[in-house]
Formats: sequence, structure tokens, C-alpha cells
Amino acid sequence: MNAIGKQTGKTQKSLYMKIGFILILVLLLMIPNFLIQDLIRERQSLDYQVKKEIAANWGPSQNIIGPILSIPYDVEIEFDDKKKLVQHILRIVPESIDIEVDLSTEERKKGIYKAILYNADHKINGVFKLPTASDFGNYVKEVHWEEAIVDIGFSSAASLDDIVHIKWNNDNYKMESGVSSPSLFHSGIHTKVNIDASKGEYKFSSHIGINGSESIHYLPIASNTSVKMNSTWNSPGFNGLPSPQNREITDTGFSAEWKATEYNRPFKNIWKDNEVNLSNHSVLFGVELVQTVGHYQKNMRSAKYALLIISLSFMVFFFFEILKGSKIHPVQYIFIGLTLSVFYILLLSFSEHIGFNAAYIIAAIATISLISWYSKFLLKKGSKVLILTLVLSILYAYIFTLLQMEDLALLVGSLGLFTALVITMYLSRNTDWYSMGTTSMSPNSSDDLIVS
Repeated sequence: MNAIGKQTGKTQKSLYMKIGFILILVLLLMIPNFLIQDLIRERQSLDYQVKKEIAANWGPSQNIIGPILSIPYDVEIEFDDKKKLVQHILRIVPESIDIEVDLSTEERKKGIYKAILYNADHKINGVFKLPTASDFGNYVKEVHWEEAIVDIGFSSAASLDDIVHIKWNNDNYKMESGVSSPSLFHSGIHTKVNIDASKGEYKFSSHIGINGSESIHYLPIASNTSVKMNSTWNSPGFNGLPSPQNREITDTGFSAEWKATEYNRPFKNIWKDNEVNLSNHSVLFGVELVQTVGHYQKNMRSAKYALLIISLSFMVFFFFEILKGSKIHPVQYIFIGLTLSVFYILLLSFSEHIGFNAAYIIAAIATISLISWYSKFLLKKGSKVLILTLVLSILYAYIFTLLQMEDLALLVGSLGLFTALVITMYLSRNTDWYSMGTTSMSPNSSDDLIVS
């Protein structure tokens, strides 16, 4: 009995040491995983920099503001018993504006990286309602109608693809580079227009083409703003307020229509001088040209599941040891763990060339095949290798499913973990952990692993 007890104690110690070794190995394998995550972030940062370089030669994300009508006027004030004229500027937004946009897109590559570029062709029509005498305030000496200026703002006016003209009632004006006042916006174009105050309102129209990348947005400047957009891009992301009233997305592109009123903006129809800086307003609406293949984000999410994959894979091998009597050396666990870690390098490198989904399939098949081939020499029996291959295939397929999900990822992930725990507890329900690693299972229990 003493010999048996010593042998049992020795086996228990060996079993606990094996469990401890596996746990330590799992933690050590997180080190290369963290290095892989750093590599993913580095590659993602490089991707972002290259996109910015491409965009710098074409055009950035564009915010389009305006047009704004500015009318100078003089106010007479009394200072030190002397009368003095002070000039002010009245800013007016359109009463209504209708914009039709034809957004054509293309992918431009630099090495393995690519950026989404577009040319936005705008047809703009609108109406300015001229201010009344009360809008200028008191003590107005003179209104300089002949010096009125129209400004249109852009994130980068340098990305305009042609000379811009504006039709002002029956007159046609060429717009000049720059803005009339830096208090309006940072970049834009402007022109002087002739105004006859007796007319009450002026209709305007313009044709503007501008290059940009990634996104395009508009400030709801007019009392009534309408924007209709058609594009060849089939993965738009609508953002800002208001949301499009109508939208249609197909495999060949999208169309959308926005309608906004003066209630969608935090400023009035008319203001004086520098009371409003339009560049500082974030009440924009528009569209982002989303790249559907966000393989770096998916690579990062996949790497975060490494602990789960490595742990469950080692658990399968450990169960073969305690339930089937297979002997697996610690060095062999190390080789298996390294193979599981190399999966993420394969996934990252392939995804940069062929996309994430195809890369995942190739990396998973390569990893499963190598582990299955290596397991032939560890487990000896073809049935055990078949079970191992099936379990790994299910595991990688499960992770792939999680990566495709957004809203249900947490729910499916928690259910998957619970299922894995149930299976583990079921398979080990008859194991005598006090023995030498042998099993004292019921006659049918030896088939549980195969059946499962």
C-alpha cells in the first residue's frame, strides 16, 4: 500500500506539474502575441500614412460651406464730441439652396496600400433674400451694395478641378482664390457681385468640381438646404445630422438625399462682422467612403482571441493525455504553441495582399494541417488525429464567425465559451484526478471523446 501510495503521489505531482507547465506556456505565448499586435498597429499606422500621402497629392476629406453673402456698411458714431464712420459687414446665408452631386470614386494604390479618392461634381442653385434696413441696425450712414462679396468655403480650395464661375441673376462672375475674411473659413473662393437693393432677392447658380478622399460633408447653411448625391461607391457610411431622408445602396453604388432647415444649425440667417466662425462648427452631414476590407481591424480582433485558441487547443491535447493515455512531451507542447502563434503572422501578411477572409482560410488550413500532421507522431492513432483536426477546424471556424459579427459578437462569444466549458466538464466527469492519470470511468465513458 505504501508503494502504491508513493506511486500515486508521484503521478499526482507529475500531473500537477504538467498542468502548471501548460498554464505557464500559455502565458509565455502571449508575449509573441503582444508583439504581433504591435506589428499590426505598426502596419496600420503605415497604411494611414500612405493614404495621407496619396490624399495630399489629390485632395483631403472635404467640408463644403456656403455660399455666404457679405455686404459692407458704415455706421456713424460719436467719439470725443466728433462724429466718426465705422465700417461693419453684414453676413447673409441663402434663403434656399439645392445641390446635386455626382460623386465618382477610384482606388489608387501605392505598393500594397490603397486610398479611396473621389471627384465630386456639384450643380448648385439657390436664392439670397436681401436684407432690409432693420437688419443693418441703427445709425447706418451708407450701405455699400456695390462692394458685396460672395464666399464659398472648402477644406482645401486647392483641390478644385477647374475654374469656378457663379451666375448671379443674369450676370456671370469668375470666383477668385482665397476668402474675403478669415473669420468665415480657412480656405475658399470669393467674388464681388453687383446688387440692386430694390430687387429684394437674387438667384445664383454654380458648377463646382472638387477632388477629395475618404469623406465629404456639408454645413446646412441655408434656411432650406437640399443635397442629392449619386455615387459609384457601394459602401457608404452616412454620418452627421440630418440623416438622409432617402437612400439606396446597390452593388454598383448609392444614392442619397438630405433635407435640412435653419433649425439644424446653431446660428442665425444674418449676423454682423465676426460673430460666427463657420470653420468651428461641427454640425455637418455627409458621407464617408467606408473601406469594407478593414483587414487590420480584423487582424487585431483575431489576435485578441489568441488566448482562447491556444488554451482550448492545449486542452484538447491534455485530454488526450488523461483520457486516452497519450504521452506528449513539454517540448512538443512548445512546438504546437509556436505553430498556433505563427498563424497570426500568416494571417497578417496574406491579408495585406488578398484580403482578410481569404487570408484567414489559408492561414487556418496551413496551421491545422501542420498540427494534424505533427500529431500523427504524438497520438499514434488516426482516430485521435481526426478528432483533433475536427476540433481545431470547429474552433477556427467559430473565431472566423465571431470576426464577421458586430452586434452579436459578445453574445455568440459568451455562448461559445459556455459550450466549451460544458463539453470539458462532460468529458472529464468520470476522471479520477487522485489517481496516476489513469481513468476510472464507466464502460461507455471511453467513447465520450470520440462521440463528441
